[in-house]
Amino acid sequence: MDVLPAVGIDILLQDPHALNTLSKQRVGIVTNKCTLTKDRIPSAYALYSKIGEALKCILTPEHGWSGVIAEGVKVADEVDSETGLPVFSLYEGGIKHFDVLKVPPLDTLIIDLQDIGLRCYTYAATCAKFLERYEGEVIVCDRPNPLGPQQKGPDLDPAYRSLLAYLDVPFQHGKTMGGLLSHFKEKLPLKIIDCEPYHKPYAYVWQPPSPNLPSWQSVLLYPALVMLEGVNVSEGRGTPFPFTSLGAPDLDHKELVDFLNQLPYEGVVASPITFVPERSKWMGKECQGVRLVLEEGAAFDAFSYGTDLLRFLRRQYTAFEWLPMPKERYFIDALMGTDSFRQEVERA
Repeated sequence: MDVLPAVGIDILLQDPHALNTLSKQRVGIVTNKCTLTKDRIPSAYALYSKIGEALKCILTPEHGWSGVIAEGVKVADEVDSETGLPVFSLYEGGIKHFDVLKVPPLDTLIIDLQDIGLRCYTYAATCAKFLERYEGEVIVCDRPNPLGPQQKGPDLDPAYRSLLAYLDVPFQHGKTMGGLLSHFKEKLPLKIIDCEPYHKPYAYVWQPPSPNLPSWQSVLLYPALVMLEGVNVSEGRGTPFPFTSLGAPDLDHKELVDFLNQLPYEGVVASPITFVPERSKWMGKECQGVRLVLEEGAAFDAFSYGTDLLRFLRRQYTAFEWLPMPKERYFIDALMGTDSFRQEVERA
């Protein structure tokens, strides 16, 4: 079996003093079943085996305790069948607030979630919003950032703050979960159990933290193709290739392939495909599209690549639309945390 590299939770589980302290407290953990120890055991189960009934509850972000609930879907509370622990959802769907009062009093909150490296990925924002109303000790069991230390994209415009754009960091932030949450340190005790800060892509089998990022390819292309969530072009949801493919009805994908393959980005190849999404955008409609394949080990600037892709689609795809939101806003602005990105694309 492939063994994952040791991360923060593994260090905690090997610290007898810390475990003895936790065993005398009321402990909760923010995690999901996709978040594993180096031995591929869900973190909550591994912790429960060490401190038993001191672990009072599990708290889950978007995608739920299973980690496979679709994006944007309200997640219900439940009871874990293996431990009998209550599982409280911190995700009410979309950008709504959750009810912090339903969570029982805790002495220590442990946070162990795999972030993806983009501000719009809701795990860190969900934790931050909970910490604003939490008064106990916090331990962040850190995990590496799969996109590395590079920072790309716009800063947050406070006028566009939401769960998709909550923390004051660049769109591609270059930080770990511990780094993202560390500015809450002045408000409450926060301990970060460090690990190697950056993943080494392809060094081991990728463990998906949510249903539409099943592979290293999808993760490393995510900064590019997540932009398509703001337009009427599929980012591959509902197909076997989420975030490694794109398409729409009547899109001239041969022209798009030619454009993408002449861009000055090494290590990525585009080829034409046709697909019919089983859910999400363009469900049941035949889409002319593109499949992207990354060369292993390539130094790839996905954010800039995605920006060039979006500019091309706006110019050349005659049916191109920015997807709307209530209050006369566009979803791309909520996603990027500013309207300046959209305006730059429109000027190009």
